[in-house]
Amino acid sequence: MIVDTHAHLYYESLINNIEDVLKRAEDAGVEKIIAPAVDYNTSLQLLELSAKYNMIYAALGIHPCDVNKYEYNELEKIEKLFGNEKIVGVGETGIDYYWDTSYNDKQKEFFRLHIELAKDKELPVIIHTRNSIDDAIQVVIENYSEKLKGQFHCFDGTVEQLNKVMRIENSFQSPEKSSGLGTFYVSFTGNVTYKKYSYTDTVAKIPIDKILSETDSPFLSPVPYRGKPNEPAYIVNTIKKIAEIKNMNEEDMKKQLRENAKSLFNI
Repeated sequence: MIVDTHAHLYYESLINNIEDVLKRAEDAGVEKIIAPAVDYNTSLQLLELSAKYNMIYAALGIHPCDVNKYEYNELEKIEKLFGNEKIVGVGETGIDYYWDTSYNDKQKEFFRLHIELAKDKELPVIIHTRNSIDDAIQVVIENYSEKLKGQFHCFDGTVEQLNKVMRIENSFQSPEKSSGLGTFYVSFTGNVTYKKYSYTDTVAKIPIDKILSETDSPFLSPVPYRGKPNEPAYIVNTIKKIAEIKNMNEEDMKKQLRENAKSLFNI
């Protein structure tokens, strides 16, 4: 019943052993995997993978760390790929201030264009926010509409920042008038299992109907696999830790995460 909402299956450590990776995932209880692209070439790869394997779904877009390589028409090439029923999201997009801050404005503009694409296709946008949560939230607010929904993936933010994400829709209309279309979820990766993880309070405070499960494979492997390439099968370790933090039964947590993924991605 588990959905891994974020796994980069085209990296060598995964794609070179994809059959085994998917079998281990299935044995661990993973039912579906959503794989986000980082550029046009990986978008094409994911369309091939999603056509070959029933459990794989795709999100198409350009990663914020890669936008300095491209002009805006690169996203237009990706836009032409939409229409396949296995495409369930737009992204990975967003803002990254960790690696390079020399092209922040271009990152924000690409992010805005992804948001417009997501609204046009009525698909969720998958948002990357490394060292950039407040600015990413601001871009979402500035480009918000009732059709916009999405996932703040690999969320490393404070309770205050979490509350900003949860309030995005209500910044524009009262809950009584809300259509319910504009919805944002948050997901956490294997780093929640690390001893020095700083955002346990955020995990504890997030509403259970607004949380998603992900691995960010092949990155951020949970304990006891830390230091090794991550893969979808390891998601059970992360879910177990999240259930522990939230004082929930692990099976109940899996069921809730599955319903949340179904609600956002319509799978």
